[in-house]
Amino acid sequence: MNNSTPNSTTPAEGRKRTKARTVVVGFLAAGLLLGGGAIAANAATSSSTSATAAATSQPDATARARHPLAAAMRFFVNGDSSKPNYGEHAAKIATIILDKHPELAEKLPAALQADLKALKDAPEGDRVAKALHIRDTALDGGYGPRIQAQAKRMQDQKADRKA
Repeated sequence: MNNSTPNSTTPAEGRKRTKARTVVVGFLAAGLLLGGGAIAANAATSSSTSATAAATSQPDATARARHPLAAAMRFFVNGDSSKPNYGEHAAKIATIILDKHPELAEKLPAALQADLKALKDAPEGDRVAKALHIRDTALDGGYGPRIQAQAKRMQDQKADRKA
């Protein structure tokens, strides 16, 4: 047994990375599912159903949680904006989506892309307001009916869990 190999991460660092990955993966999933059509639906599900069936069927919670856009959308819709790092966290999500996954970001509606860019570039004091604008626009249908339906479904799921 070799005990000389150092541990590269502490447990707290691992948890932070896992949570951040989950958020990013979920937001990217939501965008693909909502804006990408059948290709995104097939990518988010592991079954071998037809493109039409995958686009119209609703993937299970496990499949949604694994995709970056779904987790990010869940953060914007259900996140607690009163937490101290909410704006910083939202800006990190926007940065990851736009900079590290441009192929996914380009499938999002133009208005959502613009709002994510504005959030990414916003000064620290404006980030919470920009993130809340994304949430409100998604819930009001400003990014289209598919994103609105997904956002409302996520909001309803959170309300059901609290009940």
